[in-house]
Amino acid sequence: MKQLFIWMLTLIIGGSCFAEDAVRQKSKTENEWGGKSFRDVTYKQVGKRKLGMDIYLPTDRKFAPSPVIYYVHGGGWAAGSKRNFAKPLMLPVFHQLADSGFVCVSVDYRLCRKGSGVQMRDCVTDAMDGLRFLNKHHQQYVIDPDRIVVFGDSAGGQLAQMLAYASPAKFPGDQELVSFDVQPLAGISWYGPSDFTDVNLFKTDLSDKNPDRFGARIVGTNGSYAKNPQAFEEMSPYFWIKKDSPPMLVLQGDTDATIPLPHAIHLKETADRIGAEVEMLVVKNAGHNWRKAGGDPVPDVEEIQRMTADYAKQQVASSKR
Repeated sequence: MKQLFIWMLTLIIGGSCFAEDAVRQKSKTENEWGGKSFRDVTYKQVGKRKLGMDIYLPTDRKFAPSPVIYYVHGGGWAAGSKRNFAKPLMLPVFHQLADSGFVCVSVDYRLCRKGSGVQMRDCVTDAMDGLRFLNKHHQQYVIDPDRIVVFGDSAGGQLAQMLAYASPAKFPGDQELVSFDVQPLAGISWYGPSDFTDVNLFKTDLSDKNPDRFGARIVGTNGSYAKNPQAFEEMSPYFWIKKDSPPMLVLQGDTDATIPLPHAIHLKETADRIGAEVEMLVVKNAGHNWRKAGGDPVPDVEEIQRMTADYAKQQVASSKR
């Protein structure tokens, strides 16, 4: 009995400490934004699951209505959340944009977890529905739906490319939002894949990862590119880009073993051939998430963050829409 009592007391104390840690972490996240914010705003419901976004307002509007940076997180379409917004790699970008009067939005989407039945197409549809929600409620949040810059990293980079390039009509989601399609003003992709149909783009001597490892997230466990090439093309921004597509900034590490450099080159070469506007920046000595690879990244992370924010600001400043 005495041992049982000690065990229970330890569990209670441990649980209390865990709860206190969770509260401290939440408090830290809540305090990372100086201006007003709307957290966990439900933009759609799929079955019993509510999908949310966080909307962060600038302390000084500067514009009314305000331009928007719309962040779609990475995580291989199977992990991550809108809370990635607060990570040290991302938050400085949003602070710089908020200082220039941007409303910053971070969105959740369904994840391609094993047994969930969710596929990459659902991720695209959810991200598009988030944009539609903002359009539908643009007066409530005093935002300009014609001046939305989409931004994502890794899987989120692919989603940002899809938001900029793909036809929303091909990705109808929530019926209450379907009539509020948005054409982003511009896009920014950090190390996002551009084409799933060419497995060679994923091959690298720096990694032993299966180059075809994302196929199941496109067509499920029973599919393949050979059986369903259209599904792989549909998820590849490369097949959607057109001459009049919104401008895009693509940043890519030269030694990225997760999403190799050829993805950015592949998209850039196509854009140049058809006359679309794609700016490509290759970061030297950089792996995925701008990790050091053979030396310090050039440009460094702070410069990458500044260039990312500056690109969004420049697109808004030069917009005539």
